[in-house]
Amino acid sequence: MKVATLTLGELEPDFVLAPERHVTAASAPREGVALGELVVERRERIEPRDGDDAIVIDTTHARDGVLDVAGALRDAARNGSAKSAKKRAREGDVLVSRLRPYLRQIAFVHPDAGVAAAPLAVSTEFYVLAPRTPGDDLAWLVPFLLSTPVQEALAAAQEGGHHPRVPRASLLALRVPDAVRNARESTSEAVRAALSAIHRASGSLRALVAATPMRG
Repeated sequence: MKVATLTLGELEPDFVLAPERHVTAASAPREGVALGELVVERRERIEPRDGDDAIVIDTTHARDGVLDVAGALRDAARNGSAKSAKKRAREGDVLVSRLRPYLRQIAFVHPDAGVAAAPLAVSTEFYVLAPRTPGDDLAWLVPFLLSTPVQEALAAAQEGGHHPRVPRASLLALRVPDAVRNARESTSEAVRAALSAIHRASGSLRALVAATPMRG
């Protein structure tokens, strides 16, 4: 049995008493700094009337660190423009779906993903994380957020029945170990290089598909 003991001062402003949230926090690593001290949540909105030229990103377009802009554009061609308000995301942001964390719907907005052509309008199911200090590179967050301990913490923190979601407070309370934070520059460089290779390879494959003759 896991037990969490907190004072009133340690509870969130809305005094949430859901035991899963606090047991998760108590069993998660205590070393390092809270994620919320390193990032801010971007909350800019894009209304449907302003989003005709935007690239609409649903939660299905983010997985294992990779943002699928090509898939989003295909879906938009089939389904039309956004029907509801979205959040704005920008190059260098990290998207974290609050819905069903076991799907690993986390992505870094990499320049090679094809995000320069139009504004990025993402589902309100995403937390859009931007650097608290302007200019900081958040690419290192991808392997951190996809690591087994963090994934287990997010899974344990989800609340709700039919559509379980991870509370904002649980995400931002995740502790970033000093070793991870100290290596963030080299990790970000490696993540950017890996994602660049993925996006370039995907683009090459799409070009081959488009060039394949289908009629004799």
